[in-house]
Amino acid sequence: MTKSTYIAAMGHFHPQNRITNEFFGELDIGSDSEWVLDRTGIESRHSILDEETIAKLRHGKTDLSTLRQEGKVTPLAELACQSWEVLGSRAPASFDQSHVDAVICGTSVPDYDIPANASTISEKLGLRAASFDVNSACSSFVMDLHVARGLVGSGIHDNIAIFNPERYSLRMNYADRQSCVLFGDGCASALVQDKPQPGSLKVIDTMVVSDPSNYEAVKIPDSGLFTQNGKVVQKFAISKTIEATREILKKNDLTPNDISWFIGHQANLRMITSSAERLGISKETHLYNVDLFGNQGAAGAPAVVSQNWDKIKTGDLVAIAVVGSGLTWGAALLEKI
Repeated sequence: MTKSTYIAAMGHFHPQNRITNEFFGELDIGSDSEWVLDRTGIESRHSILDEETIAKLRHGKTDLSTLRQEGKVTPLAELACQSWEVLGSRAPASFDQSHVDAVICGTSVPDYDIPANASTISEKLGLRAASFDVNSACSSFVMDLHVARGLVGSGIHDNIAIFNPERYSLRMNYADRQSCVLFGDGCASALVQDKPQPGSLKVIDTMVVSDPSNYEAVKIPDSGLFTQNGKVVQKFAISKTIEATREILKKNDLTPNDISWFIGHQANLRMITSSAERLGISKETHLYNVDLFGNQGAAGAPAVVSQNWDKIKTGDLVAIAVVGSGLTWGAALLEKI
């Protein structure tokens, strides 16, 4: 018999460097504060890099290799530890992190090709667990949860830690006003278990889909910078957010009216607002953080869940829909118990 899966606790972290729209107006890329806000709904984002360093990247006065040598690149494991600390404050009193038997990391900008970046997180936290990466860019959280649900449901693992640390600021082209204004850095973490705890989120369902025919629409090539086909991605993000949400609701005999909270991929506020409106989701039940933290890649949607952990009450249904390069999209349906 397949075991049920629960998210016992979640955590989040965003670096202290707050990058405002006004700063991009000073970079001489044609993106003043009003231009950015009108098109994206984003007011600010957080970065592991300070404004001076970003300006140097913009004008070719430094590069990623130099920043690493100077110790200015925060490792993924450090971001993960910060989010894990928040998670720990919410974990059940009986939880012992030595019981974690698997660690999954999903990120768009890894520290290493090998070893798995999950291994660096496990080492930093002192965990002795099967550690591996499951990367699907911005849709990684749902992909990771999908995998974790399968492992817990089959009885292979009992306690799985998921980490989604993101540092898009390292691979941005700061002369490209269309993309560099969108992204921020951060990390989210989740503790997935096979037993219910008071206040846990029961994972009712997950789904993931990919269409590789458009894999080049969003990419970060080896040693290169982020690029995307903006028109293709915008259309894809809206349509698949709607499609994934409707599909997982229909599969569970639900409608948007049954949902207590909706969380989409935090690409930009205009996109997710359009998706929510077309789904018939009210403003009061649409949760997001992209306006203040930018597009945090895989960390975005789970960070929203973590930031609203106490707002989600017993019996509430939470629908999460994410999209990412690949092109990949997915959804998760959760219930607070």
